[in-house]
Amino acid sequence: MRLSLLVVLPLAILPALGSGCSKPAASSDSEAKTYSTKGTIKTFGPDKKYASIAHENIPGYMSAMTMSFEPQTPSMLDGLNAGDKVEFTFKADGSKHIITAIKKAP
Repeated sequence: MRLSLLVVLPLAILPALGSGCSKPAASSDSEAKTYSTKGTIKTFGPDKKYASIAHENIPGYMSAMTMSFEPQTPSMLDGLNAGDKVEFTFKADGSKHIITAIKKAP
């Protein structure tokens, strides 16, 4: 009888101990990452809700290509025109690419 209690009791306690443990959130994978690059504005979407920019290679993220970027605030694209060379920073969060800073390049 004592032997069976010594085996059963620890097995009964294990689930209770495990219930207080929780896995940490996978925030490192789901958090947006920030990158800086240079490029040339090709076009704008309606009401400048996005800009298509031909950007340089972004080491550790992607090769040079033309893609759409959304401004964090609509006014960020004010004063910019198609053909302008720009330097910008953006957050990559899944399929979204949000411009956090942008300025004309010299």
